[in-house]
Amino acid sequence: MTHTATGGFTVRITMPRHAATTVAVPLTVLALFGLTACEKSGGEATDRPSASANVSAGSGKPDKDTAPATDEQLSAVLIDGKDIPAGYSGGKVSNERTPGKPGQVVSPAVCAALGSGGVPDPVGHAERSYAVAGGDPESDDSVRVSLSAAPHEVLKKQLDDGVKALASCATYDITEGGEVTSFTVTDVRTGVQGKDSVSYKVTVTAKGKPLGTAVNTLVLHGTTGLAVTSFAGAGKGDPADAASFVTAQLAKLDATPPAAAGSPASPTAKPTSKPSATQTTDSKKTPTAGELSAALLTAQEVPAEYSAEDPEPSAPGTTLRLSDPRCTPLLDDGSKQRTAAIQRTYPKTTLDASVQPTEGVVTELSSAPHAVLKRDLDAYVAALKVCSSFSETNSDGTVDHYTVSEVSVGQLGADTVAFRMRDDHPTDGRLYAYLVVALKGDVVMQLASFSTTGQAEVPTAMISGQLAKVAELAR
Repeated sequence: MTHTATGGFTVRITMPRHAATTVAVPLTVLALFGLTACEKSGGEATDRPSASANVSAGSGKPDKDTAPATDEQLSAVLIDGKDIPAGYSGGKVSNERTPGKPGQVVSPAVCAALGSGGVPDPVGHAERSYAVAGGDPESDDSVRVSLSAAPHEVLKKQLDDGVKALASCATYDITEGGEVTSFTVTDVRTGVQGKDSVSYKVTVTAKGKPLGTAVNTLVLHGTTGLAVTSFAGAGKGDPADAASFVTAQLAKLDATPPAAAGSPASPTAKPTSKPSATQTTDSKKTPTAGELSAALLTAQEVPAEYSAEDPEPSAPGTTLRLSDPRCTPLLDDGSKQRTAAIQRTYPKTTLDASVQPTEGVVTELSSAPHAVLKRDLDAYVAALKVCSSFSETNSDGTVDHYTVSEVSVGQLGADTVAFRMRDDHPTDGRLYAYLVVALKGDVVMQLASFSTTGQAEVPTAMISGQLAKVAELAR
C-alpha cells in the first residue's frame, strides 16, 4: 500500500515495510553507461531501459562540448528503414528510463561499476529493439540499440570506471531482496570502435540455472553514448553478431547529428491572467528531467543524519476514489501535464543498518509551463482550505483517512504553502507528514518530511537549501 503524503501535486511516499518483494532478475549486466538490461520477474520478460552513453550533436564528428541531445533528437537518429541490417525488423522506439536500484549489492565491491544503474537520468534517451524478420523485437533473442545523452565528462568517467572493473571482474554477483544473480564476464575488448569503446560478453545465472547471454558494445561519441546489446536466451547459444548494428548506428550519428534531427518539444502556455510573482519573464526552456535531477539536494548537501538514495522518475498516480471530490487536487498527481518529474528519498539513518528507517524526507521536482503549475497550485491551496479531513478508497477496498492541519500559505515566499497531514490506514498503520509546496518559474518543489512514530519534523535546512537550488534553476 502506498501512503499518499503530498498527493498528486506532491509526492507519494511508499512505506519501507510495505516495499514490493518481487525480485527482477537481469538477463544482462546492468550497464556501464546505464546500458539497457532485460529483466525477468515471475517468469515474464520485461525491458528495463537504463541510461546508456550519449551521442554528440557535432557536424558529423563527436564533440564533447556539444549540448546533450533530447529524447526527440535521439529518437530521430535511431537506425530505421533501409539503415537496419538486412534480415532484421525493428520494434517501437522507447524513451523510458529506469534508474538503478539502491537496494542492490554488488560483490566484490570492486565490480560496483558493472552493477550500476548508470546515469540517474540522462538529458535524452531513446532505444529500439530489432529481431530477425518475423521474430519479436521485444523477446530475449534480439538486438537492442540504445542512445543516451549527458555531459561528456559524466559519460567518460562512467566508461573508464566500467572498463577498469571489467579488467578485474571475471565474475561478480548482484544481491537484491535476498536473491543472488551471478555474472560471468568474458571476451573483453577495448578500442573496438575507437579509443572510448569496449565490448564484452556476459553470461547470467540464478539459483544455479542459466538465464541467458549478452554481448554488449559501448561507444562514447561526444555527449552521446551508444550501447548495442545482442541477447540470447538460455540454451540458445551465443547471441547474434551485432557488429553491423554498431557500424550502422555510428554512421547514422555521423551523417545526421542528433542536434540536427529535431528540437526539444517545449510546451508553451500563454497565461490568461496577470503573471504570478514567481513567473520568469525570459525565454528559458522548461527544465528537463536531467536538469531537475541535478537540482535535487545531494548527499553532501543534507544534514549528516540523512542519507540520499538515487534520484528516480516519479511514478504516476492511480484513479482516485475520494469521499469529497473537492479534495481531488490534493491527491491528483497531474502527471499528464508535466514535462518531467524526478524525486529523491533521504532516509534518516539508524544506528542498526538492518533496521528500516521510520523517518525521512522525499523531495520531488517537476516541470511544466508556469501557467499550468500556477493553476494547479491555486487549486491545491483552495482544496486545503476545505479539506481538513477526507478519505480515499484503495483498489483493494481498504480506506485511507487523511487529516490536514497547520496550513500556512506564503510563509516561505510567494506561491508557497506548508501544512501537516496524517494518514491512517486500518492495517498499515499511521503516517505523519510535514509538507512544503513551492512554485518557482516552470518548476514546482514538493518536499515531504515523514515519520511513522510521531509528528514529522520540520527539516528547515533541507527546505531552505532546496528552495535555493530551485530558485537558481528557475532563473
